[in-house]
Amino acid sequence: MMRSRAMRIDWMHAFLTGFVYIVPSGTEYISELIRGEATNVPIILFYFLPIVVGFIIQTWSGIIISLLSGLLMSTLFIRLVIWPVDVTVHSFYAPGSVWGHFYQETLFMWVLAFIVYVVSRVNMWYRNNYRQPKN
Repeated sequence: MMRSRAMRIDWMHAFLTGFVYIVPSGTEYISELIRGEATNVPIILFYFLPIVVGFIIQTWSGIIISLLSGLLMSTLFIRLVIWPVDVTVHSFYAPGSVWGHFYQETLFMWVLAFIVYVVSRVNMWYRNNYRQPKN
């Protein structure tokens, strides 16, 4: 019972992190839409979000669900927010490159989150196996 609850919570975290992956590229697009010029997303935000995702998700399945969720959220953001405003899409992005831009940022952020996840797991494994006091 407790294990399945923990797994559901981890999968919920993994699914909700999909929203995080669209923040930098979505902020850039919304800024272009409202002000007419793109705002460069602060680079610290771009690197901070994947670090948080890598620490939150604690299972291999969770990190894969996080990627799939990020790709799904990027697709939904493009179809529901960007695509109806066709003129802005073509002025801000080259035609057809909006998909590549969002998916590229999603994959790059996921790779950063994956690296943080792997480093944290290796660190935990090292502490459990080699930092134990020997009797």
